[in-house]
Amino acid sequence: MGNGTAREPPRGSRSSDVGYWLPEERKTTDSFKIERQESYQCSCSSEIERFGSTTTLHGIRYVTTRNFIPFRRIFWFILLICLSVWLGHGLVAGLNKYLDYPVSTVVTVSYVESLHFPAVTFCNYNLFKNSKVHPNPNIRTVLAALALNDNTIVDWDQYDKFYENVTWNITERAILTGHRMEDMLLECKWNTGQVCSAENFTTVITDFGVCHTFNSRQDATTGLLVNQAGASQGLRIRLSLEQDEYFWGEFTGAGFKILAHSHGELPLVKQLGFSVAPGFETSVSLRHVVNYTSALCRFECQVDFVVQKCGCRDYRFPGDAKLCDPKQIIQCVVPATEEFNTHFTKCTCPVPCRQEVFDPKTSIAHWPSEFVVKELATRNNLTAEFIRKNYLEVRIFFDELSSEEISQVSSYDGLDLQSDIGAYMGLVCGASVITIVEFIDCIIVHFCRKISSVQTITK
Repeated sequence: MGNGTAREPPRGSRSSDVGYWLPEERKTTDSFKIERQESYQCSCSSEIERFGSTTTLHGIRYVTTRNFIPFRRIFWFILLICLSVWLGHGLVAGLNKYLDYPVSTVVTVSYVESLHFPAVTFCNYNLFKNSKVHPNPNIRTVLAALALNDNTIVDWDQYDKFYENVTWNITERAILTGHRMEDMLLECKWNTGQVCSAENFTTVITDFGVCHTFNSRQDATTGLLVNQAGASQGLRIRLSLEQDEYFWGEFTGAGFKILAHSHGELPLVKQLGFSVAPGFETSVSLRHVVNYTSALCRFECQVDFVVQKCGCRDYRFPGDAKLCDPKQIIQCVVPATEEFNTHFTKCTCPVPCRQEVFDPKTSIAHWPSEFVVKELATRNNLTAEFIRKNYLEVRIFFDELSSEEISQVSSYDGLDLQSDIGAYMGLVCGASVITIVEFIDCIIVHFCRKISSVQTITK
């Protein structure tokens, strides 16, 4: 050891047994590693070629087979890339279409033996009866401003002076000064002649003001049934406008605003109702439709907007917020409502899954006839002119005992997306789900062999 010579291993023992590596052994090991790496690279290339020749993906074998000329392999490689881009574009387009959730409208008509008659709300165009409005000119001016939505006709300094400590209950005053059904109802018949009266009407507050609802029920199952279609069934009602009691109002016409609606639903008479005029008989045929609408949600959004802006609500609005006094209604509620209708669009109103709608179709006839108007004038000691200016008749009935349901169904669902993906894969590449599994299997086998080869080289 002292002269620098290599120490020989003990006799009868192998160098590997005692941890010695001779130069010849080290050289042999390095050569072995190089050979294993070359063998692995050759094996990988062969594996790709073998996969290309056996996979169900069309065209790839012209790229992986080494016996083909380079030009042919390059051509097929570029073609496969282009087709892959086409396939990717088709898959993205199909996925985007699926995520957009396109729908189709389906109309289904079901014929039934009977239908529940809707609630029908009647509103006189006039809000306040002239004879019931307080004779105090200040109060009359305030009520006129309320009816006209006019801020300029009231002296608000004088209003503040006289009514600073006065609490206005606009709802109560509107009911007390409004038209009563007992005074307006002249004749009422249900179905084939059953007599109805003012007791069959309920006084309600709507977006139109004080109105009266026939067949008002919270649940349709407790309401009236119609077993036959046509004008001989349903509701026939004769009303008087009481035009001699008309006062300043938002509407300058004379007549009634009517809305047929579901039971327990807030009637948006101002927005959705139809009008009937004196001197005419109006026939209203209804069609029961299960439809989609967001009108109620939009109205609730308007109420929330006004309450948030003014800190109170109009007496015609539903809710628990405190009622506005006349000054707040005219100076805040009216401008806020106009602002909402003109500019505000931040309402989130999802379409309800089911909404009952009674679609009206109206026709009119001159009423009453000359003979009838003379009889009515003689019997009631009235003039023919008064009758024609105040009386009207309305018939409300179903045109047929059927229920029309308008529903929306998906026009492109998961099955359609799956079909499009399969069609694109088959058309563009001749591929299928099995092809995808083959690729995954090839990748897994490749990495397993690579790990196994590295472990062998290390040893």
